[in-house]
Amino acid sequence: MDGRRRASALVDDAYRQLGEAIVDGRLQPGDRLRDVELAALMGISRTPVREALQRLERIGLVEVAANRYTRVAALSDRARRDMREYAAHTIGGALRVAVFRASEDDLVEAARRLDLMRDASTSAAYVDAILALYAHVVQASGNVVFAKALSQTDLVLRRNLEGWQGVDDDTRIPLFAALRSQILSRDANAATWSFLSLHGFAWSRKDEDDDTASR
Repeated sequence: MDGRRRASALVDDAYRQLGEAIVDGRLQPGDRLRDVELAALMGISRTPVREALQRLERIGLVEVAANRYTRVAALSDRARRDMREYAAHTIGGALRVAVFRASEDDLVEAARRLDLMRDASTSAAYVDAILALYAHVVQASGNVVFAKALSQTDLVLRRNLEGWQGVDDDTRIPLFAALRSQILSRDANAATWSFLSLHGFAWSRKDEDDDTASR
């Protein structure tokens, strides 16, 4: 049992180290990932490195062509768009559940983290703030599935949300003010709508029909 725990911990550590290197740019798109070299660099065997690379492939950070290469995946415009849509709806859903269940202190903390989003001066700061809000509302929701999804996607979220800063128009500040009030007053439906509106995803029924027709 202890041996299996140690093996699992080695995989987790290799996964985190490699994932962080991809997210922060130390490993660039197209860089080859050779398990022998990585294992030697980390001071571990090839097996946990191979398993870590497989996990990174499953979340789209690594791409593999059998008998040809394993390399850092490129970040496409489609991947960015899809991740922003996923993040907006997933965080909005977690927020909706949390607003119902959270303690008063948790709601105040959510409002504080929302203020950090509003005041972020760069996209990087905005992404950090929105993921901090996400982590908080997941914890406050008490939903283990949200927690599991966050643990499995945090690396790819951080990478693929690069450049995101929500809407940039005259509605931005009023939407933040409305969302803050809705969170504190436990108006879950309105808070979800405002959060999605801040990120351009609060579609009307007509928008959905037009989107379907265009495909």
